[in-house]
Amino acid sequence: MKKVTIDVGHGGRDPGAVRGQIFEKHINLVVALELIRQLERHGVNVLPSRVTDVDDRSSDFFPKASAFNPDIGVSIHTNASHTGTARGFEAFRNTNSFKTQSNSLCAMIETEVRALGQTSRGIKDSPFLMSGLRCPTAFLELGFLDNPADYAQFDTEEKQRRFAVAYAKGILRFLGIAWQGEQVNNSNQKPASLFRVVAGSFAERKNAESRVEHLKKLGIDSFITIHQG
Repeated sequence: MKKVTIDVGHGGRDPGAVRGQIFEKHINLVVALELIRQLERHGVNVLPSRVTDVDDRSSDFFPKASAFNPDIGVSIHTNASHTGTARGFEAFRNTNSFKTQSNSLCAMIETEVRALGQTSRGIKDSPFLMSGLRCPTAFLELGFLDNPADYAQFDTEEKQRRFAVAYAKGILRFLGIAWQGEQVNNSNQKPASLFRVVAGSFAERKNAESRVEHLKKLGIDSFITIHQG
């Protein structure tokens, strides 16, 4: 089983980037929860730093993440430039001995993000905390909260979950796991036609019951209905 650890940026008393009453910590959590769901759906064992809005305790999490011995580590964030002019997805590879593999991981995720229509500022070096893990890592900034055009790419939870799916596709590709689409359950779809087989009609109930018992012994489900003459 492949293992992925996810650092969910900010949380609790730390809102991260802010746009009015919109906090980065909430966006990061929406993305992370959907990413966890998609990875687990493909049989990946996931260790996240948080699954609720609690304080980010990186000092506590990273020793646990290291002991988890993950195949890759991912950090989920949402950017802000404080000028409102910068825009686009951004990925940071670590700078340790896993730099080459980290670059490949970032590139695969970037490809899926671009497919959503989001622009990219490219892949860059960054010796962030996840670099302490002995595995390829990617620090992901899905876009700029303070840029109106960029924010339009992820201004609803549905859109944020689309980024999570893109991240999942890139991660799974890196891990060598084929993407499996989800089956759509259309509750408005009419059920398929059923063709009922009649196995006899009897004037006496005991004969009907005898036929039902005989069919059940053959593994055929059956029941009695009454028709008035």
